[in-house]
Amino acid sequence: PICLIIFIFMGCEGADNAPPSLHKRLVKHHSLITEGKTGAARVRLRQYMEKYGETSHPLFLMGLSFHSEKRYAKSVEWLTKSTIDPDNQYPLAWHFLGWSQFYLGDIASAQFSFEQFLQKHPEEPDSMFALGLLALERGELQEAEALFLTVIKLAPKNKMISAKATARLADVMVERDDWQHAIHGYKDALQQNPNLYEAWYRYATALKRLGKMDEAEQALAHFEEARKRVRPDLYQQTR
Repeated sequence: PICLIIFIFMGCEGADNAPPSLHKRLVKHHSLITEGKTGAARVRLRQYMEKYGETSHPLFLMGLSFHSEKRYAKSVEWLTKSTIDPDNQYPLAWHFLGWSQFYLGDIASAQFSFEQFLQKHPEEPDSMFALGLLALERGELQEAEALFLTVIKLAPKNKMISAKATARLADVMVERDDWQHAIHGYKDALQQNPNLYEAWYRYATALKRLGKMDEAEQALAHFEEARKRVRPDLYQQTR
């Protein structure tokens, strides 16, 4: 969700708040993006840049508008422009650039982008979570485990981040064939956030592996219900 831009620093307080240090003239542009009015936001941003120039802040918002539409190639194009000048960067651009690169499968570039962001905000849990995913992608299980545990430690009161880090920690256990601990991990994550539909599916798979077929069927039912809630578009495509 686009409220992540605020959530990273301020707990997703609301769409009318500007992200950290964003120019006050751009608050409305940001609000349009959070409301899903990305086309209108881009029209205004182009007008802004014609008047004030292509500085890092409007370039960042252009990239963010495409990121919110899952148009990650375009997002990378604009977010990269926002980070080129070392004396005129909007640090949060590195975070969203990293996620866009991650979704495009550009693992090395994503690693670099998240590391750049964490240089400015070394204890920001969502970027650290991303580094854990990248480590898991490379099969570096010890590193992934350490990063996910750090995320949980950094965000003890934030169930959203803690839950997804706990679920991914369970994925590490699966890679190690430690199915019992994996089951406990998925169960803990889903108690914190029952909307993690992918975790429900992996939980069901782990239960099947241990022969707990009735519990696995219940977990699959929860998976379907959660997916309908969170991603009705996927449910319609499946049908």
